[in-house]
Amino acid sequence: MLGQSVVVTSTKDQAHMEAVFDLANQQVADLQKLDPHLTDQQCLMLLAINALSDQLTMQIKQDKGV
Repeated sequence: MLGQSVVVTSTKDQAHMEAVFDLANQQVADLQKLDPHLTDQQCLMLLAINALSDQLTMQIKQDKGV
């Protein structure tokens, strides 16, 4: 991600983790396209905030039985 090598220990299989990293890289590229002045750190922070927001939205829907 962002030209960096990352080692992740996970119970998920290789294909799942590759899909996660592909999605993360695409979202970072989208953020950089929207605002080329964002630093790598800002992009990663926005990515994390967006992911947590999505997680919270899904949890709320699940709790409501939607």
